[in-house]
Amino acid sequence: MRILVPWKPVVLVWGLLSAMILVSFVASSLLQGKNPFAPAATITQPPAAKTGAAQAVQQPKNSHKATR
Repeated sequence: MRILVPWKPVVLVWGLLSAMILVSFVASSLLQGKNPFAPAATITQPPAAKTGAAQAVQQPKNSHKATR
């Protein structure tokens, strides 16, 4: 005995869900200010700004030299 599956509604629902996922991805990317269709999208991090505490921890470059 074979179970008949109506493939047309299955394919339509699958296509609708796939289209909704694709549209939501593009909308999310655009809301974040990214271009989802950029040919060579590289992830770049902006350089971190040094805070006062981070600068205070660093020693001057010539601190190991003897002062006169």
